[in-house]
Amino acid sequence: MAPTETVPKEFRCAATGKALYMPVITTEGIAYSYQALFEMFMRSEAAPICLVTKTPMHFLPNVCVPLHHFMWDQYRTAMRARRTEDESAMWERFGIPMPALSTTPDDDGDEGFLDEFQCAVSGELAYEPCALSSGSIVSAYCVPQSGFKKDPDRLVACALYNQVPKKSITLEAMIRDKFPKEYSQRANELAKQGIMAKKIESTPYTPDPTEYVHLGIGCDGCGIWPVRGTAWEDANCPESIGFHLCNPCYQLGYHRRVITGRFNQTHMPKHKMVEMRCAELA
Repeated sequence: MAPTETVPKEFRCAATGKALYMPVITTEGIAYSYQALFEMFMRSEAAPICLVTKTPMHFLPNVCVPLHHFMWDQYRTAMRARRTEDESAMWERFGIPMPALSTTPDDDGDEGFLDEFQCAVSGELAYEPCALSSGSIVSAYCVPQSGFKKDPDRLVACALYNQVPKKSITLEAMIRDKFPKEYSQRANELAKQGIMAKKIESTPYTPDPTEYVHLGIGCDGCGIWPVRGTAWEDANCPESIGFHLCNPCYQLGYHRRVITGRFNQTHMPKHKMVEMRCAELA
C-alpha cells in the first residue's frame, strides 16, 4: 500500500498532495512540506503565490516541530519514504541539506506531545491553533489584533513583521486526533470564560515598493523572503548559501542567539556580520 494512501488529506502537502514531511505552516494556515515550499520560493522571482489562498507568501516558515513529531508518530512508514524522496530532491536540486531535527519529542509518551501542543502565549493546550513563521503554535484568541512583533515563546526572538497568523485546519486536526477529550475540554473551559472562536481579520504584510530587493536571499531569522532594504550576512560562514538576516532581525540580535542557520550552515554568535551592499548582488 502506498504511504500516502494511509494519510488523511489534512496531513498532505498543499503543493504535492503527498504526506507532509518536515511540515511548515504559512501564516494563512496552509500546510506544505518544507522541500516543496522551499522550491516554490526558489523558483519565484519575488513572493510565490499560495496554491490554496492565491495570495503572496512573504515568509518561508521554519518547520513546525510539533507537527513534524506527530507525523512521525502516526505515519512512520510514510515518513520514511518521504524522507528519502525530499532529502534527495533538496540536495540534488539546490545542494542544501534538510533541517536537522529529531523525530520524537524530548519527553516520552503523551506528556511530550502535550507539552509541544501548548500555546506559546497561554501555556495551555492550543485552541484553534495558528503558527507563526518561526514554527511556534499559538491559540487564535491569543493573537494580538496588531500582530506579533517577535516570537512569543522567546526561543527565536526574531522580528515577525506584526504577523497575524490564521487558524490551521492541519494543526487543529493534529490536536483533535491526538487529544480529542482534552481539546473538547479546552473549548468548554474557554467558553465558560466568554472566549469563543475568533475570526482573525488582518491586513496582510505589504512590502515597501521603494526598498531594494535582495532576490534569492531569505532571512535566517524570521524567514522573510526575499529580504528587502538593509540586509546582513555572516562574513565567516563557509557555505555558499551563506547566513543572512533582515535588518529587524539583526537589530534584535538574532545572530548572537543561534549557532547555525536554517540550512545547518556554519554560523556562530561571534562571527562578524556585515551589511550587504546592493551592488554585490547586481
